[in-house]
Parts: sequence; C-alpha cells; structure tokens
Amino acid sequence: MAFALLYRRVRMGHPSQPRGLPSARLPAALRNATWLLAGVAACAHGGPTGDQPDAAAVDASHHPDGAIDAAIDAAVVAPDVPVGCAISAGMTPVLDGVADLADYPAAQHLALGAMLGSDDAAIAWDTGHLYVSVTSDAFTGAFEPLHLYVEASESLGPAVPAPGKEYNSLTPVVPFTPTHLIGVRRVTDAGTGPYDSVFTPAGSWTTRLVALVPGTDVFASSDQRTLSVQVPWSVLGGCPTALRLALHVVHGVSANEWKDVIPTTHTPWQSPGGGYYEIDLTGAPAVAGWALR
Repeated sequence: MAFALLYRRVRMGHPSQPRGLPSARLPAALRNATWLLAGVAACAHGGPTGDQPDAAAVDASHHPDGAIDAAIDAAVVAPDVPVGCAISAGMTPVLDGVADLADYPAAQHLALGAMLGSDDAAIAWDTGHLYVSVTSDAFTGAFEPLHLYVEASESLGPAVPAPGKEYNSLTPVVPFTPTHLIGVRRVTDAGTGPYDSVFTPAGSWTTRLVALVPGTDVFASSDQRTLSVQVPWSVLGGCPTALRLALHVVHGVSANEWKDVIPTTHTPWQSPGGGYYEIDLTGAPAVAGWALR
C-alpha cells in the first residue's frame, strides 16, 4: 500500500512519464522496487521459449524407405526408470564406435542367421538402457538398416504375428506384435531428414517416437561394418520386465532381401516370421537364459 501511494504521488508529479517504465527521475529506491516487481512478474509468466522445429520429413525420392511422419510424436525422455523398477542391473558396455563388440562379454554374443560374411552381434541391458551392436557387411551400403523389433511389456500375452515396417518396398513379417521398432543405419540423413529413430506401429511404422542421435545413441565404426545403438527403457515403455525380440538387416537384394537375422530361426520373408526370443528382464542378461520360441 505504501509503495502504491508513493508511486501515485511520483506519477502525478511527472505526467509525461510513460506508464510501466521507471523514470530516471524517480527516487532510486522506487526505481529498484519497480524493476524488481517487473522481474517477478516476468518469472511468474515464464521466459520466452523458441519454437522447437519438428524433425524434417524424409524425402521419399532420395530414400528407399518411403514417406515418414515428419513430426516426432514425443520429446526424448530421460533414461531414468521408475523407482523400484525390477529390471536387473545386467551389464553396461561402453559404446563409442571403437571395437564395440569387444565391450560385451562372451555371454552376450549371439549367433546370426543368413550371414553375409564374418558377422557378429551382441545384446545386453542395464537398469537404464537396452544395448545392441551388430557387425555386417551390409552396413557398407549407404541405406541398409538394422531393424530391431521388440514387444516390451510387464506381462506378455500370446504371440500374434504382425507386419513390420516397409523399407525399399519390402515388408517383413514379425512373429509377434511389436510395440517398438529400433531402426538405425550408417547413413542417418538423406533428402531432408534423419532415419535413426524408435518407431511405433502408428501409420504403418511411419511414426517416430524419438530420434536417436549419432554419437550419443548410435555409433558406427570407422570401417563402416559395425553399428551400435543404446535406447533408454523410458522410451520402451518405462519399466518393461518382459521382452520379445527379433532382429534383421534389410539387404534388399533379390533372394537376399533380409540378412543377419536374430534368432537364426527368424524368417522375416516368410509368414508367420519364424523364431524370436522371449526375455525376462528381471533376470541375468546372458543369452543362454533367453527363451527361444
């Protein structure tokens, strides 16, 4: 009240002063108080935030994967999992694109089916992330992606086969109904937008849940033969404790459309999709403990 009266008296004495701005003629204490109140009001309403541009649409004329939803449908979330989540500690490979497969113990390496050459793969997890590394001669091609399908849940029902993501006019059959597709390739950008992403089934797998960032989430080796990716559990449902998993590389060569499959019984070219792994994420991560279906 005292401040309001003082301000009114000063304003009446200086009618030419524009409203809302502290005059240089005002007493110093009043000027400071006015600026302080203005600052508090600005904080209460929040500072200005710049528009965050959506991920650019993929240029279908430059891409074998066709049109992809231009907008990422959710912001990248922190890799935290809920307090009390039962996902086991597992193990943490330090992925950086340099000899990544050597960062996994032997227990995490998997046999590959339909190999192109001396290929290798490893999968592991810890309480924060799912980790995947694959070596394939296919990755020396510019647009041959690694596609990892997962059904992430707290409880898995019966497995129901479902179509996967169309890429280069090829649509695989997945032997379960996946909740997410982790899709990465050595050349992440072409046309006007990125490819590396976690996709969801919406729009026939054209919807990006989050973008995966090269050098942070995705790593390519200098010889171009190894791709690694790490994805937070918070992106894959928060705290899934059960997982179905199948992986393949889209090769796109006649009679060799899909290569480097996991498990070796996975047949994305033939319905109902062949084999897959079922994993208890609350247990030890060793592949020997996974159930082959």
